[in-house]
Amino acid sequence: MGAKYRLQDVSQLNGRNIFFDANVLIYLFWPTGQHSYEKNYASVFSNLLRQGNNLFVDFLVTSEVINRILRNEHQRINPSQKLKDFRNSEDGKDALDDIYIIVKNDILARFNVVGKAFNSREIESLLSVDELDFVDKATVTLCEENNFVLLTNDKDFRDCGLDMLTGNPHILK
Repeated sequence: MGAKYRLQDVSQLNGRNIFFDANVLIYLFWPTGQHSYEKNYASVFSNLLRQGNNLFVDFLVTSEVINRILRNEHQRINPSQKLKDFRNSEDGKDALDDIYIIVKNDILARFNVVGKAFNSREIESLLSVDELDFVDKATVTLCEENNFVLLTNDKDFRDCGLDMLTGNPHILK
């Protein structure tokens, strides 16, 4: 079972490689209205940068960030419109432009992008019904193989066996 670190324990992770989950990236770079999470994860992010930790994301998490923010903007701006229609509207294009700027200037500029080519056997091993969705299972695999500490607020990861840094009390139980 992996170790679970509270956000205030970030100094214990000096020198460790940290993989950022989508929810934390959204708290950091897009207003969610979850002010305490945004503030707490921003503080941890700042501490990790000061400590010189290597920070990581992958293509799947980046895709999840883009798609989730777009869905949030769709719900905020025009929820009665179909998502594809919103994405192709001026409001949707403006939102995507803003999202892409953040991905380019804030995420890709500060994070190492790591990847994994999954083979058929590995993909089949992810095809089980449990508390983790498919992308989360791929994230666990990537973190295990690279000895990453997962920075997440997603309680679904609670029992995944990874070393985790989190502000979510449900994970820390």
